[in-house]
Amino acid sequence: MKKIILGIALIGLMAACSTDNYKVSGKFEDVTTGTVYLKKIEAQGLSDVDTATVKDGAFVFEGSVEHSELHLIYFEENRTPIAFFLENTKTTITASTEKMDDAVIKGSKLSTLFETFNKEVPHMKKVENMREEFFAAQSQGDQATMESIMADMEVIVEEQQAYYRNFVKENSDNVVGAFLALNMAQSLDFEELEELTANLEKTLSTHPYVIQLNEMLEPIKAQKEAEAALNVGQESPLFSLPDMEGNEVSLEAFRGKYVFVDFWAAWCRPCREENPVLKRAYDRFGGENFEIVSVSLDQTAEAWHAAVAEDDLNWTLLRDSAGTVAQTYAVQSIPNTWLLDKEGKIMQKQLRGEELISVLEELLQ
Repeated sequence: MKKIILGIALIGLMAACSTDNYKVSGKFEDVTTGTVYLKKIEAQGLSDVDTATVKDGAFVFEGSVEHSELHLIYFEENRTPIAFFLENTKTTITASTEKMDDAVIKGSKLSTLFETFNKEVPHMKKVENMREEFFAAQSQGDQATMESIMADMEVIVEEQQAYYRNFVKENSDNVVGAFLALNMAQSLDFEELEELTANLEKTLSTHPYVIQLNEMLEPIKAQKEAEAALNVGQESPLFSLPDMEGNEVSLEAFRGKYVFVDFWAAWCRPCREENPVLKRAYDRFGGENFEIVSVSLDQTAEAWHAAVAEDDLNWTLLRDSAGTVAQTYAVQSIPNTWLLDKEGKIMQKQLRGEELISVLEELLQ
């Protein structure tokens, strides 16, 4: 019985000693006193984590983190921080306030990996020299040298981006890879980002970096799904909007006709330049088998009415002042046009000018 009790006591003692905590012990080589600030990089910016006093050049931060993330240590008003991944372990940092980005960090495996990534980025020294050469050429008005340097820089940037991508793919099972993926997400194709996030989720599903990646993916995924629903051959989304007299008109009312849906606005010069083409098309083909439905995105009825009168438009004219229908049709710029068949399915998109006339001639003559 005594052995069992002793065993339980030892387990309890070991559990008490193995709590997940961090201890960051820092030492400055060039100052003896001052204040250091521990901050965390979050989606909305920097957040304060802790403050410590520097005594005889040394400082200590202690606590615990649920997830290892990139943190920064600032000294006084110094704008250059020490960047490292804070994890529940003992970490030592040796630095100079004059060269904070050259700090020596030990005890943090993630920080070591991050340092490796930064050190092995190709052509870093060459890029620094090229910048100096570019500014020198710029000050002398040497356009030929500037263009040559920019061409060389494009090649280097491609190599650096390839290195970045490969590093992230090789480290899609750790926090450093997740952090770098988050920072390069905007430069990745949707499929590439989706695959990378799925790989990271296998080991880091609850990590804030992976959660942020998924949050970035959601609207892109929704946009992709919306675009797929608007492919040629798909049924066009139905809508109802007010006409010039305020009466609700439904797109469905034109089933049995070919319909040309045109998103435009009074302030859109290319749209207004297209209106004479639409008039020619409507004068020739409008009627029993063909209708134009122009959807204005004007905020005010006054601007809309004035443009309609000025351009002498005489087909179905509706207004989507809230932009909800335009959003349904994934309209990102205008003019934006859709040709629908008699069953309401999408036949062609973005027809303009004489191309529209040619297509209608083939369909209706």
